Amino acid sequence: MNKRCVEGHSGGKMAGTNVEMGRCNGESSQSWFYNKTDYTFRYGADMALCLDAGSSTNCSESPASQYPYCNCSLDAETRAKDLVSRLENVEKTRSMESLKRSNGAGHSNGGVPRLGVPEFLFGECLHGVKTGCGSSPNNASTGCPTSFPHALGLAATFNHTLWSLAGEIVSTEARSLHNQGIAGIAFWAPDVNLFRDPRWGRGQEVPGEDPFLSAEYVAHYSTGLQSIDDSKYLKIISTCKHFSAYDLENWNGTDRHHFDARVTDQDLVDYYWVPFRSCVERARVRSIMCSYNSVNGVPSCANSLFQNDIARGEWGFDGFFVSDCGAVSNIENHHNYTKNSNDTCRVAVLGGCDMNCGRFYSENLNAAVENGSVPEAAITEASYRIYREFIRLGELDPPELVSYKSLGPEVVDTSDARQLAYEAAQQMIVLLKNDGNLLPLDAKKIKTLALIGPHANATQAMLSNYHGTNTLVDSHSPLQALEKILGPDKIKYAQGCKIDANDTSMIKDAVAAAKTSDVVIIFVGLDETQESEGKDRTVLDLPGSQNDLVEAVYAAGKPTVVVLINGGPLAVSWIQDHVPAIVEAFYPGEMGGDAIADVLLGKISPAGRLPVTVYPSDFVNKRSMFDMSLSDNGGITYRYYAGKALWEFGYGLSYTSFSYNWSSLTSDVVNYNIDDVIRSPINYTVVVTNTGSMLGDDVVLAFLTSPPYPGGPLKELFGFQRVRLAPGESTTVHLSVPPLVLASVDGDGVQAIKSGRYGVRVGELESEFNLVGQERVLFNLKTIRERHAAKLS
Repeated sequence: MNKRCVEGHSGGKMAGTNVEMGRCNGESSQSWFYNKTDYTFRYGADMALCLDAGSSTNCSESPASQYPYCNCSLDAETRAKDLVSRLENVEKTRSMESLKRSNGAGHSNGGVPRLGVPEFLFGECLHGVKTGCGSSPNNASTGCPTSFPHALGLAATFNHTLWSLAGEIVSTEARSLHNQGIAGIAFWAPDVNLFRDPRWGRGQEVPGEDPFLSAEYVAHYSTGLQSIDDSKYLKIISTCKHFSAYDLENWNGTDRHHFDARVTDQDLVDYYWVPFRSCVERARVRSIMCSYNSVNGVPSCANSLFQNDIARGEWGFDGFFVSDCGAVSNIENHHNYTKNSNDTCRVAVLGGCDMNCGRFYSENLNAAVENGSVPEAAITEASYRIYREFIRLGELDPPELVSYKSLGPEVVDTSDARQLAYEAAQQMIVLLKNDGNLLPLDAKKIKTLALIGPHANATQAMLSNYHGTNTLVDSHSPLQALEKILGPDKIKYAQGCKIDANDTSMIKDAVAAAKTSDVVIIFVGLDETQESEGKDRTVLDLPGSQNDLVEAVYAAGKPTVVVLINGGPLAVSWIQDHVPAIVEAFYPGEMGGDAIADVLLGKISPAGRLPVTVYPSDFVNKRSMFDMSLSDNGGITYRYYAGKALWEFGYGLSYTSFSYNWSSLTSDVVNYNIDDVIRSPINYTVVVTNTGSMLGDDVVLAFLTSPPYPGGPLKELFGFQRVRLAPGESTTVHLSVPPLVLASVDGDGVQAIKSGRYGVRVGELESEFNLVGQERVLFNLKTIRERHAAKLS
């Protein structure tokens, strides 16, 4: 075998030391090449070069232990600056990439072995950790990560406390699985884009169409994820995605990689940016992901105005930006915003994108620095931002100092985690219709119950997307849950049809089951074949032959209930007109079947509320998905929609009843000074009483109405609270009007609180108040744009 040699390097001897290929042993030509697949140097097809450059080190060993970046008594800023000062440029650029790991477990920047810095690992946890199951020290299988309802379902609970607790459980399991070596420690969650258009394939991932609701959701879920017990270390990193105005996958020939969202300044400030502002100012997330699309001609990951001037300059974001996977490449190859890799690296890095998910930085950025296209100071700053957060996670510190490193397999899939997933599924279910009080069903009176439909035995489909390995759900389908309660002898099951097939051959069996049963429950809806990342819907109706199934079974003449399992809203007009009882169950997670059974049989009273508007099916013919305007062309979302919805945002029925009364409000219109409401929000108190005969939850929703400025929303959510009351019990709910909700936004993106009369509605209660005094500007996009333009010139 031909042998080739490598000159020794004059630097240190730690692993990761740079090696120079050069002439040796009289040979002037050494035809080595770098193999990007297995990260080796190769000569020919089968000869690999193995380099021994000394042992790897860590912060407990010399010489790394002597460096300030390993000194646990120093603050993260000082340590990160020291670490980055020791990096060569190629190491800085390598730190700015997040590559998919060969074992499929998330992404990694590779670390800096030469300095004892382990890889920075990234993963997903939108509603549970997206990974496999852990293992105990003796390699015995342990619990799989808990899978809560997806974000749209969690939002339907309108429960701040639940969101925080879910975030805490997810992050506890994430840290444990990270400690076991199978999960990341920085997570690309939550997704807080707004569900503007019901066709969007990823609407299931987000907390709905309303900016206030989404802002509240992220403030609690992300805080739960990053929760700090000892004030020094982050539990994990939460990443808000995707910044910004991203809500299209692939529609009418244009995909998300090419789409240029044309958005007015008014809609950016008043709608699309509201949840991201909450991410920064309230949740204090340490990372934000920029999106695939462009906004008004500028690719998101190259948008310095958005990332540097708005997020960092105005909101105070001090974490790092990471691209969606491949989004930096999109700048050049799909948006055609740049002509070569040097320019692409320049606009991305200087535009504020610190880390690229993908290979574009690793393959091009170092050369761009060497040829002067990207200043070295820019990659130094980006590396600093990344490693400052890495240090805050305690990744360089000994386990005894970082309490989160002690979390073991025993904290994954605990009884408390299962119980919370169960309660979340119960709380999110929305009762849409209940004519004649058909529900709840009396289990004692049911002799035979027909369970029909493609989702009657749903298991994995209930988890939606971005879920980890979960075997628990396989024994908790609606069919399995009802069999446990009623006994299998009382259940007649017929699939009836598949989700998307137009085959009607199985419908006759479903009709036969219905005719010989006391009550029929039909489970229909969507799954990942219909709505997913990369796939938008083109219609809002049930796919395949599901409508045919419902109509045929309903014609059997038995009391009929329809249960919807889906993400995006479904236009079920025929079902709404004919079927007496309808239940919306979204994608309910690992305990979904049990929760659905509880609602159907009256173990609990449903109290979920719709976080989206359910439009009629012809909505898709009246509006393009490319139309990002909220108020034009008939309007979109409950804030602007001028048509008649099948069900409105916030809708939901109960098995019990509630009454509302103002606590201490006179009929007089109260005047408030603008300066005063900025310092101390306007408060409303409502007494809620359970006037029915069943213990139940109620969701109190408060809206501003009749805004005193043109072009404003028809109504706007400003507060909500979920309460649980026994029959006859009352409680007082306090609702505050945040200054940002009071503010109007004009066409230049100037957000200001102005004088005028405002309406308030809580249930059937109505009131008004006046704002008086001098106008106060809270945010001025026009001025920010002018400063940005001046800086560039």
